[in-house]
Amino acid sequence: MNDPKQPYQAAHEVGRIYDAITDSKVLMDFFLTTALKFIPASQTYLFLATQNKTLLLEASVPFAAGVPAGREAVVQKAFEEGKPRVSGGALLLPLIARNSVMGVACLEREEGLPAFTPEETEIGFDLASQFSGALKNILLFEENLKMERLAAVGQAMGMVVHEIRNIMQLARLSDEMTRMGIDEKNARFLSAGLEKMKKALKDMDGFIGEMLGLTKDYQLEPEPVNMSSLLAELHSDLKDQAEGYEIELDFKTAPGFPAVEGDARLLYRALLNLVKNAFEAFQDTQDAFIRIRAGIKDAERYELTVEDNGSGMSEEVRARLFEAFFSTKGKRGTGLGLMVVARTVKMHQGGIKVESKLGEGTRFILTLPRTFAKQ
Repeated sequence: MNDPKQPYQAAHEVGRIYDAITDSKVLMDFFLTTALKFIPASQTYLFLATQNKTLLLEASVPFAAGVPAGREAVVQKAFEEGKPRVSGGALLLPLIARNSVMGVACLEREEGLPAFTPEETEIGFDLASQFSGALKNILLFEENLKMERLAAVGQAMGMVVHEIRNIMQLARLSDEMTRMGIDEKNARFLSAGLEKMKKALKDMDGFIGEMLGLTKDYQLEPEPVNMSSLLAELHSDLKDQAEGYEIELDFKTAPGFPAVEGDARLLYRALLNLVKNAFEAFQDTQDAFIRIRAGIKDAERYELTVEDNGSGMSEEVRARLFEAFFSTKGKRGTGLGLMVVARTVKMHQGGIKVESKLGEGTRFILTLPRTFAKQ
């Protein structure tokens, strides 16, 4: 390099590469590797400070499990001073970003080799400064991402607790009725209590299935599904609730509906969630109804439609329906139901369409394959 400015220009160009890296570990290793190309050394170390100003070894090139004895004190002093310095066979470069020292880079030369020159110190500090800014940005992004993930975990846990609490309320009611039936030798109470316990167990089993279905590694295992039986079971489970809302349930399969494959439990829960959402879409509607139809679409697909004549929804709400945790129900809603529907349809290699108008009602159309290969 005959031009004395060339190493500085090259170091500046490397800084642009730092800004393009998005992983902190990759960036640290790349910084130490490039530093060795500009400043010959046998070993490099990178230390980052914790909140209590303790320096921890985060990376080294070539990899080293620790640092030479007594080196920690020299590194700590460079950190406290916030200035580059040469100490024995070590070049110490403070990592400064936004007027704050966040760590120290250390380059070591074997005994007997020439000392680090002022020019090498200047180039090293230039590299360290560019690296520090890029690293600070990545660490802030990673911290924000971590906080967002923690918030999502908290929201997910709240959603799970909400659903389990509802099931537990049904189980407690069952327990009370069963005990009353036993204590009073009342067959009606005993029968009702056992029936509610059966429903609570079914709801818990279904909810566990939903949670498993939302996990990344869940594998669908298709089996024959009797859609007529599934809709009859759904109607039976919801008829009391529908009567309380004064809503007519009308669930039917088309004549000649074919045998289909899928996960019956997940399909049941998807339809259950759609109907429960529909229950809450009515505001004093006369002749309120919720209809489910299973029909043939073509030689390879069938359709499940869930339709109501409730209040409908705006375009803005419809556009956000399948966002994670989105709900229009305030504290009463978790946003889980439609996540389950969307995930179930995706696992069944199908598609979903929503038609809705304010004041007229909503229709969900699930298009699914009649048969498909196991994944």
